Amino acid sequence: MSALNTDLELMHSVSGQIDARNEEVRAMLGTFIGRMCSVPASVWGGAAAVRFREVVDRWNAESMALHTALGRIAETIRLNERTLREAGDGHSHRIGAVSSEL
Repeated sequence: MSALNTDLELMHSVSGQIDARNEEVRAMLGTFIGRMCSVPASVWGGAAAVRFREVVDRWNAESMALHTALGRIAETIRLNERTLREAGDGHSHRIGAVSSEL
């Protein structure tokens, strides 16, 4: 059971690390796009301005998709950790009950 507990603790730790990195990446990308969008409109004109806006829109969509995916990964790991912990606890309880009857 100790090996399972170690793995469960690792799952819990990794899910927290994913959350932290997710927020760090989101902040870094937010800073980057903020700087890019702060370029004066006079710099981008005509077709270049349209293309720049398209790139920014696509980038924003992909950035949000990444953030959402990382959040789901962390949540899935947490859910799996809880499910495995509950199953392990249930099995231990049943084994203990059977052992005491022997």
